[in-house]
Amino acid sequence: MQIEPILSWRNLDPSDAVAELVARRIAVLERLHPRITGCEVVLEADQKRKAHGRVVKARLTLHIPGPDFHAERAVAQGSARGDLLLAVNRTFSAAEKHLKRQKKTMAGLEVKHHAPVLHGEVTQLEPELGWGTIRADDGQSVYFQRDSLTSDAWDQLEMGQRLRFREMMGEKGPYAVAVSLAAAS
Repeated sequence: MQIEPILSWRNLDPSDAVAELVARRIAVLERLHPRITGCEVVLEADQKRKAHGRVVKARLTLHIPGPDFHAERAVAQGSARGDLLLAVNRTFSAAEKHLKRQKKTMAGLEVKHHAPVLHGEVTQLEPELGWGTIRADDGQSVYFQRDSLTSDAWDQLEMGQRLRFREMMGEKGPYAVAVSLAAAS
């Protein structure tokens, strides 16, 4: 986080236990979304006590790329401290759900693309050295090694034989991987 989190108390006495809970929940949010730039938490209660009990609220503002996220939860059940812990947990849970949804929709799935399967024929073969070249159907010459074969068919290779392969680009030019004998047509 680029800016230290801000924790404000309104009409409540500060509590180390609640502050520690807020710090732990902020750490969880940072693991979910490492690009959070700032965080503001406001813990507040009504100024005057009401006949039915005191309402405590927890407000959270996350500064993230794009629009900021705001969450607020209010609780009025029993003791002020217990209600405050519940309000903090509910507010941070809402933020976690939001960040998980955002991450899922924004990330998209990155798909690994495989090179297409090409066909060609052996134009050069050095059996003792373990390499050869294939002239692909598009006319390009592609280098291959004995280790590139998917089966132990090195001894069966001969000039003009049809092969299937995937082309990769190396430092010295194109080379063939996943080389196999093409089915006779």
